[in-house]
Amino acid sequence: MYRPRNRFLFTLLCIIFLCSSVQAAILQISVRDSTDNSTIPHASIFLNGANYARTDTNGQVFLTHSGLDDQLIRVTMAGYNDWENLVAKNETSILVNLSRKSLVLKIGLYDSDSLGLISGARVNISAENLMQTKLTDTAGSVTFEVNATTLYSIDITAPDYLSRKGVIDIGTEDTDAQYWLLPSNRFSFIIKDKDSLTAIPDAEVRLDTILAGKTDARGVLTTSLARGKVHTIEIKKPGYETYTEAKVISETDAIDSVVLSKALLGAFIYTIDENRVPINGTELYINGTLMGTTNQFGRSNFPSLVSGSYVIEARKIGYVSLNRTILVANPGEEFTFEMPFETAGLTIFVEEKDQKILPNATIIINGNTSGLTDDHGRYITKVKFNTLYNITATKDTYQTVSIQKQFIQGNATASVTLIMEKNPDWGLITLIVIGAVGILVLFGIIRMYGGRKRRHVMRKNDI
Repeated sequence: MYRPRNRFLFTLLCIIFLCSSVQAAILQISVRDSTDNSTIPHASIFLNGANYARTDTNGQVFLTHSGLDDQLIRVTMAGYNDWENLVAKNETSILVNLSRKSLVLKIGLYDSDSLGLISGARVNISAENLMQTKLTDTAGSVTFEVNATTLYSIDITAPDYLSRKGVIDIGTEDTDAQYWLLPSNRFSFIIKDKDSLTAIPDAEVRLDTILAGKTDARGVLTTSLARGKVHTIEIKKPGYETYTEAKVISETDAIDSVVLSKALLGAFIYTIDENRVPINGTELYINGTLMGTTNQFGRSNFPSLVSGSYVIEARKIGYVSLNRTILVANPGEEFTFEMPFETAGLTIFVEEKDQKILPNATIIINGNTSGLTDDHGRYITKVKFNTLYNITATKDTYQTVSIQKQFIQGNATASVTLIMEKNPDWGLITLIVIGAVGILVLFGIIRMYGGRKRRHVMRKNDI
């Protein structure tokens, strides 16, 4: 009766014993830099050839395994040599020190003026109490063996050149670096506009009255200059005030930045009409601001203008406004604005004396045929203000009529009326004249022949 129960209990005890004997093992892996002992986060951990995990921000990872076998652990990180080892199954923690990879740093040195290579320069690099010093070869370069992921300080010295210092951040690959060295007797001038701070090219630089050269497109001039003494510097550029200064250039000076103020050049502006007649009272706007008006000679002076571009707008009632950009580059330049007359609509009416409209009358303006009047005896066109026009109307059987008219802005209407009279009927007049002449001639003949008969009749009483 009790045997089945005993067997069951015995089996259950065996299962519990077996489970307790196969307990999981945990291995703590800490990854550090072998040079400065800093933790290395995001290092890749491989377990028995399989990618297992990455280290956390503390450079750690916890590996869980059965605890029955030794574990093959491999640790990799960019810029470091790989680490691999067989860890005993009963190990609970290991410290992995990764060594930085050995890389190549190549440095090239160049003359900043001639772009030539600089040989024999002393180059010193240092990092974490490690220092290396070498001289550049005939190719102006030097090569160092450096550690990956390391920050190096660099110090460069060369005869007849200004020394240079810097920092190079070595990553995970070989590095090439290039440096420009400034000759110790070289000095640069940077010339800019005082208002816009833009570069001024072609500025003339004189040192102790001797022309040193002109600035390039960047506004820069680099030249030889003895240091430790007073130099008189003169800088000229058309359209700018001349800059003059006496100063000592020290051993540590490399650049002199100079700003030039624009010179007052002034400019004259003239306004004329289409007939080249000066226009008095023209309003002149410069860059959108009313700055003056022209006088009776059509002229206005703006002495405060400096070199540069200006947008000029000329306005005058009766004329078309003009808008133009001028470039002031020389003192007292003159700029002429020819302003076209403004136009208006003109209606020409053609009528007879009794105000009867005359359609199809030909309209001639200033000698040129413009068109015909419509069914309402009207012709519409455009005319310019302040201009004298000769307006003529012609039509068969009517006498030609002409007027002269000038149109001034401000008129309530722009219209003219031409009154035409019919031509005399010369055919009828001619017939009447011919008839009258014929009658007179006939009458004369009758009188002449009738008188002769009376003179030849003899009366009886006369015998």
